[in-house]
Amino acid sequence: MEQIKHKRQNDFTDNNKKKKLIFNLHRDSFTHLEDLSNELFYEIFDYLDIYDVYEAFSKVNTRFENLLNDSVLSIRISLSFISKSRFEHYNTNIIIPFQYRITLLHLSNPLIIERLFSPISIVLKFIRLENLQLRNIESKYFEELLILLISLPFLYSLIVSCTDNVQNKNVFYHQLFRLPVLKYCKLSLTGNSQSNPLSMATTEFSPIEYFIINQLYVDELDAFLSYIPQIRRLSIRNLYKSPKKSIREFCPIVLNHLTQVSLNMIDVTFDEFQFIIKNLFNRIEILYISTKDDRAYIDANQWQELIQFHLPNLRIFDIQHKYSFNKTNYLLYDGLPDKFNSLFWFERKWFFEHRIYHSQNDDQAIFFSTNPYRRKQHILCEESNKNINRNDEKTHIHSVNHLLIQTKKAVINCQNYFPNVTEITLFHNFIHQSKNSLSNQFKKIFPLKQLTKLVIHSNLSCFSKMIELLRYIPYIHTLNIELLSFDDPQRSYHLTNSYVLQQNETFRLVSRTNNIQNLTVI
Repeated sequence: MEQIKHKRQNDFTDNNKKKKLIFNLHRDSFTHLEDLSNELFYEIFDYLDIYDVYEAFSKVNTRFENLLNDSVLSIRISLSFISKSRFEHYNTNIIIPFQYRITLLHLSNPLIIERLFSPISIVLKFIRLENLQLRNIESKYFEELLILLISLPFLYSLIVSCTDNVQNKNVFYHQLFRLPVLKYCKLSLTGNSQSNPLSMATTEFSPIEYFIINQLYVDELDAFLSYIPQIRRLSIRNLYKSPKKSIREFCPIVLNHLTQVSLNMIDVTFDEFQFIIKNLFNRIEILYISTKDDRAYIDANQWQELIQFHLPNLRIFDIQHKYSFNKTNYLLYDGLPDKFNSLFWFERKWFFEHRIYHSQNDDQAIFFSTNPYRRKQHILCEESNKNINRNDEKTHIHSVNHLLIQTKKAVINCQNYFPNVTEITLFHNFIHQSKNSLSNQFKKIFPLKQLTKLVIHSNLSCFSKMIELLRYIPYIHTLNIELLSFDDPQRSYHLTNSYVLQQNETFRLVSRTNNIQNLTVI
């Protein structure tokens, strides 16, 4: 366990170590590279790709050759985008000879995964593997691999996402819960509700403490959790309503260590949610939930009763509730959010906002927590007059690193400043409405030069505005463009005009200076 904690601490303190290392190198004057200690070289190697390390140092002299062949040096491999020829060279010269020293292995190309684990029994040679990440793997292949992973004595972290629908997820769960030292698991399996429900655990229990799963159904919860009694943090990306008309009674489970729960609920009513809290999560201290439509989720009186009698340890309460409305049902919601400004909420320093914005199809609203240490993602939409936490001063929201911008009016009226934003998502309504420079609008609410990711939902008409914006955000390394329609009636005009745009001075400047490494257009 101590070894596991040490590894995690290393991951979290990499940046600090790097700064300290650079400082020490500048402070002391070395006349020869060989004067550095072996321990310092091990630290340097941690920040380099192991392939580059071997290319640079293996043939320098005998000392470096022995250093690289020393079993003390653990090997961490992360392969995302790599050519077939380079991988074959990598596999032949690094992976195969040093399988027994690999502690971290991150793979995202299904062809590379199958090539590396061919034959599949070769995974048994990775005897020091601690951290395994497999993305875009076929479920049948993962099922075969999972059986063998049970034999790896140090595997404490596993991240897996399958590309296809899984017919029987219970097969994966049973094998997964048998991994002997697994502490962290992030699992993405897609499939329908199980025809044969998972049985309750009786003798086999997993040591998992941190679990992130993309999909569960409400009626699977008690059986699923019965296998992981040591769970501390649980995140369910999509918790679906039970396909049955009513929820059966849960089997009693005591989760003494569970302190934090995050739920994104799909069609789960507030009554069903209360049932879950009372029977499974009544000891938690931190609750993050995201819901839609059921207006009972913004009934302050029901929440107050639930928290007072069934969540006595709750310290952090973070909610995001979205709903659509029209002239017919507007009165059903009118006044509900205002009741969250009573003494009960003020004493706990839980504050909320209620915002309304308009789209082409219907009117929508969002009710969400505003405490500055909470949400990492923030939706900037048109301000409603129903702003519960009224404050005319500019508020700095330090926790947010991803800002989603709906409309121009939302930017103009924004009373917050987001100093730590590194990613923004722009929707078509905002881009279409914005006639002036985007950069001038943005710098009032967040610093431009620290942005690293830009996501745009629009059509081809946004191209010139995007180029102009890229001029002021030079450190963007990821750009995702989602075209709303390829049937744009002016598509031919935009494509023709793009050739003219290429002669533009701004376009040429951005072409020379941008740092974009990942570009996705869909």
